[in-house]
This record gives sequence, structure tokens and C-alpha cells, in this order.
Amino acid sequence: MYIAQLIDSLSLGGAQILIKTFAEVILQGSEERHRLAVISLGFNTGSSLPEELRAMGVAVYCLPTRRLLDWSQVVRLGRLIFQQRFDVIHTHLPRAHILGALWGRMSGTPVVSTLHSTGEEQRHYNPARYRLESLALRFGAQAVIAVGHAVADAHRQRLASRRILVVPNAVRPVPPLDDASRTNLRQALAGDAARPLLIAVGRLLPPKAYKDLLVAMTYLLREHPRAYLVIVGDGDLKTDLQVQIRALGLTESVALLGARADVPRLLAAADVFVSSSQREGLPLAVLEAMSAGLPVVATAVGDLPRLVTPTRGLLVPVHQPEALAEAITSLLSDSTRRLLLGQAGQDYVLREHAPQVWVERLLMIYQQVAMSKAKAER
Repeated sequence: MYIAQLIDSLSLGGAQILIKTFAEVILQGSEERHRLAVISLGFNTGSSLPEELRAMGVAVYCLPTRRLLDWSQVVRLGRLIFQQRFDVIHTHLPRAHILGALWGRMSGTPVVSTLHSTGEEQRHYNPARYRLESLALRFGAQAVIAVGHAVADAHRQRLASRRILVVPNAVRPVPPLDDASRTNLRQALAGDAARPLLIAVGRLLPPKAYKDLLVAMTYLLREHPRAYLVIVGDGDLKTDLQVQIRALGLTESVALLGARADVPRLLAAADVFVSSSQREGLPLAVLEAMSAGLPVVATAVGDLPRLVTPTRGLLVPVHQPEALAEAITSLLSDSTRRLLLGQAGQDYVLREHAPQVWVERLLMIYQQVAMSKAKAER
């Protein structure tokens, strides 16, 4: 089967990480059965993912534009789809959904579309794009997938009678660090390997509610004055968060690390993972933290209540920094509880979110839509 993964851009994010995971599994020992192409519709600024995919043997095509509908891009994409004769096109994110549905219908190629989030930020909302995407998902895709139950629920009214398949995200296992490497990394991050180390991972954007997390740190430091928080990711709020860190007197307790290529190692070095988000679907960052054996403190949004159960972590209400601090405090004060929660979470993720199982589910959907398309053409 010749599979095309079509996405708005290959800049670092959850959907992009999933495409890399898919490529790793699909090409491992199966070159004769499957071929894979990845098509990016945006600028991949600062991302190493295109070259990483090419090094794995993936055909990567970049057709960048900043406009919603650029006629030259539409034509180039159509020409590529007709030339390559894909067996299925799998689309990710709004522009890809729209153009994938258009050229899927024009070329007779079945389309599968994945919804990755419960919604988008209001400041990025584009009414025309939203309507076009809704039409594309309703009438242009042979199958619509949601990465979690909360994501599916958020889009049911929008898609009317369309069935939405729930295929939970997958995550690659995070290897442990040896004691010396872990100590050295903690020392490099916090200046003292013995300091309690918290980690949060995600782009510096309003939905992650990092401002709440920084306020929570002011409460936490009253009980654990040596606690240290690292936030991994980049984004529009970087300057605002830097200002808030200084204003709250947290310069010795919080570090913004920016985008990092070694997130698994950072997770393996930490003590507790924290998510303060006000909106999520099924976040890869939390799955990856659990895969690393970290106990999780998170807000009760999206699919997190299904994932972070009382035996695997702690949930708190959104926008309640004091409650967030109390939950973190309870874990930092009880190393045995941290270990038990982390182990239970790791066992669950390795069992339920294994990449191989996830890929097999996707391949089954691809085969079903391809067969349905073939029958319809007879």
C-alpha cells in the first residue's frame, strides 16, 4: 500500500510526532508491503523532521505557502497526487483536510482525516476555513478519526451524522537513563541533582495555561523551596512568561528551555510531570511522560480523566493554581506514592498505546476505505 500523510506543516507538534512514529513502525521490516510519502503544506521553520523522515526512507514533499488557498499550491498538490497514485491519503490539520478532500475526490483516492484537538484558539479562528474544513470532513473523507473520546465529542455536532472513529494516540517507549547520566542531566538543568525536578512540555501558547503553573510554583515553594521547574517548548508567550517569572521572583526556580530534541531524556531525568492546560485532546506529552514512568499532575480536561486515573496520577480543576500546587506538594512529599503512580502509568501506556497496535488500527482503516472505494467504482 502506498500511503500519503498530508499535513499543514512539519514544524514540531503532536501531529508531526505521530507522523514520525507512524513512519518508524510502517517502514520497519515492511518495505515490500508499504511505501510512505509525507506532504507538508507549510513552512517547516527550524524543524529537523523533514530530514529525519528522508533519512528513514520516506519521500518528503514540501509545498509551502502562508495563504489559506494558494492556487499554485493547490495545482502542485493535485499534480503530485495524480502522479504518485497513492492508495490512501491521510490528512492532518485544517488545510490538509480541505485540500486532501478536494484532490482525493478529483483523483479517486480514498481519504482518511484525523482530528487532533477539541478546538482551536479563538485568535486563529477563520470562519471560511472552518466551514470549508467541515464540508471536507463531512463529504470528502471516507473515514474521520479522533485521537480521543473528548476530541470526538467536540466535533460530533459539526460533522452531523458522520461516524467518528476513536483511535487513541500512540507513544514510543521512553528508555531509562543510567544513574550517572540522570545525575549529570539533573545537575545541568537545576544546578543541583538533589533538587526536586518538575517538567512540563508543550508549546508556549494560551491553551497550555503556563501562567497558572507559574503562580502554582509560588505556592509550591512555600513547602518545597528547592523545587525546580523546567518548561520545554517555544511559542508566542515566551516573552510574557519570562516577564512573569521575573515578577514572581522565580528566576532561581523556573527555566524555559525552549524547543528541545531530547525530550525523552529530560522526562527520564525528572520527578513529576505537570500539565496545567485549559484545553487538551489526548496529549502526547502526557503519554510520553507516563511512558517514562513519571507520575502526572494534570488538569481535568479532554481525555485526561480517562488517562490520569487515581492509580496513575492526580487531577485538579482548571485555573486553580493553589490546587495544582497542593497536588504537586503531595507527590514531592511521598516518594513511594510517586513510584507507584509512575509505574502504574507506565504499564498502562505500554499496554494500551503501543505504536505497533496503533499502526495496525490505522492500516485496517486504510484497507477498509480502499476496499469500499473499489467496490463503489465497480
